[in-house]
Amino acid sequence: MIVRRSSQGHRVRIHRNTSPGVTRVKTYPDGTKETLTYPSSYAYFLDVDGEIVKRSNSFKVIEECYVDECAKKYDNGHGRLVIGTHHVINGVATSQSDYPTMDNTKAEIQDFYDKRGVSYSSSETKSELLSRIVPQLSGTEEVSKHLKV
Repeated sequence: MIVRRSSQGHRVRIHRNTSPGVTRVKTYPDGTKETLTYPSSYAYFLDVDGEIVKRSNSFKVIEECYVDECAKKYDNGHGRLVIGTHHVINGVATSQSDYPTMDNTKAEIQDFYDKRGVSYSSSETKSELLSRIVPQLSGTEEVSKHLKV
């Protein structure tokens, strides 16, 4: 089970080892296949580009390794999840600054949804795409944003 994955579209994932020793093959609509063999022990493991690079029984250890691997791929990783600061959308940690606004292009908004596995119609306008994002207000001040479910 994927617990956390990269918000930038790279294949960097923390898995909870729910099926020790099992090999899973996922076939995508374009015909490509992804194979992952779960370790025979350990509670968590880190998958980077299809290769298991770290195994541990400690989520803290795996998360620190995850942050290090993300830093190798891009420079704006989130680090550790902070309750109240990050939202997890389909396994992707999302901070308030990540949410798109009217300043973003339609392609950038679609990319935000694609990386988080949120479905949308390609015919939707920029305003329709943004209508799924709900700002939370405290008086007249915006304090956070959330994605409609």
